[in-house]
Amino acid sequence: MNRPVIPRMSIDAFLAWADWQDGRYELVRGRPVMMNQTSWNHSKITTNLLSVLLQSVDRDIYHIASGDFALQTGVDTVRLADIMVTPSNRSAKDHRTDEAVVLIEILSPSTATDDFGDKQREYLALSSLQAYLIVAQDTVCVWAWIKGEEGFPQKPEVIETRDGAIALPALGLSIKLEAIYRNVAH
Repeated sequence: MNRPVIPRMSIDAFLAWADWQDGRYELVRGRPVMMNQTSWNHSKITTNLLSVLLQSVDRDIYHIASGDFALQTGVDTVRLADIMVTPSNRSAKDHRTDEAVVLIEILSPSTATDDFGDKQREYLALSSLQAYLIVAQDTVCVWAWIKGEEGFPQKPEVIETRDGAIALPALGLSIKLEAIYRNVAH
């Protein structure tokens, strides 16, 4: 079956186009890419993380977005991170940001290559970013890139126990994996 080829778009054209589409899209190197449906575990983990962040983060300083606010990672690329913590200095009319302090992706089989590949490279290149987390949904495992004095480590810290925790110094908090995986079936 032949699919229509969508011409390359600018970010502004994409954002206008995406407003009229069913489903969620990212713009990757000028081309719209539809986002997949999420699983029940994905939804539970997202909800658990949002709950922890909303209770712990100073929302006068930071805004917490859940997959619905555009993050510009390049001149022709806009991502929708599963969870993004960004400075709350945005205008009410903004449709995107290029500033994120913490980015979290919930790992799915269909997104693993991007989450550990292009997205990882794009995210870790953001000067404002302090932490990038990839959270597995089918097992207890979090990969954490936390920026230190020398920048981001080449390899992430891997936490694989429910009694483990991830320190996020930029937000002044630590998140226990037990809280992330609360009521998540494995």
